[in-house]
Amino acid sequence: MNRRFAGTLFDLAGEVAIVTGSSRGIGRAIALRLAQHGVNVVVSGRKIEAAQTVADEINASPNSGRAVAVACNVTRADDLEALCEAAEAAFGTVSVLVANAAVHIHVGPSAEMSDAVLAKTMDANFMALHRLSQRLLPGMIARGRGRIINLSSIAALFGSGVYHSYTLSKATAIQYVRNLAVEHGVAGIRANSVAPGLTRTDMAAGLIDDPAALARELSRSTIGRIGDPDEIAGAVVFLASDAGGYVNGQTLAVDGGMTIRYD
Repeated sequence: MNRRFAGTLFDLAGEVAIVTGSSRGIGRAIALRLAQHGVNVVVSGRKIEAAQTVADEINASPNSGRAVAVACNVTRADDLEALCEAAEAAFGTVSVLVANAAVHIHVGPSAEMSDAVLAKTMDANFMALHRLSQRLLPGMIARGRGRIINLSSIAALFGSGVYHSYTLSKATAIQYVRNLAVEHGVAGIRANSVAPGLTRTDMAAGLIDDPAALARELSRSTIGRIGDPDEIAGAVVFLASDAGGYVNGQTLAVDGGMTIRYD
């Protein structure tokens, strides 16, 4: 056995992660599961009370990493810098960035997508990833190991007549991650995207609660059900760990097979 892989491939003890938008939904599941595998996690969200609840849940477990909570609006550059500073003060060099926080604020024709809507969507769904990556990459490179994981969506892989700003921002982030993978792969950085399909979250509640819309979505699934946030978190744990060390620049669809179905 290669000595490098003598232990479990999923041992993440001592790693430090920032997970944006981790006070609920997929982000919360990611924070909890990373901590379960030994990661010290910075839980962030717009409301400190909700983020603190998740951090408290992590810290209540004696067999996990530790956690701190930080309030952060990812559309504000000052908040992102403060988030990085708080992470470093609490745990040291950040080795895992999970850019999960996102907004989806416009549904409708492209002619009705205002500049303000597009700018806000790009700020949250792409620029936060860019700003955090720029800030954290030097530390990762100096350490010789880093993981940048972008939470995307299978919506970024298709055309849409109504989800213009959202899909554009998510597709831009996917390409950005590919570029980081090429630029920094030899330095020990692995940059990948996880693209969930329909998953039980607050953001998806409107679609899930609409019987006709839900039936239409599930008709494309190969397993006939909605995803669970823990199933998305599992993909993130894989990419953050040595198990995913040979995966770089990829977009992993975690979608119950929606993107491979033709009939």
